[in-house]
Amino acid sequence: MRTLLIVLMIIIGIIFVWSVLLQSPKWGGIGMWIGWASAGWSNEYWSKKTMEWKLKIISLCCAILFVIIVVVYPYVK
Repeated sequence: MRTLLIVLMIIIGIIFVWSVLLQSPKWGGIGMWIGWASAGWSNEYWSKKTMEWKLKIISLCCAILFVIIVVVYPYVK
């Protein structure tokens, strides 16, 4: 069970880092480059606001799950 929690922590951590890096900050960044590349598919479905909202939700969920796993980990055998 501990091994499963460690694997989940690693996967959630990678997803969290990925979602944070894809968010476009005020000064540009990796998220801006990826956003420009994906904007060509469809402006309606790939708008910047929609993508930013999804990335923020993913980041928040990953952070909450990671904290829950870290708190539960010492009590699991």
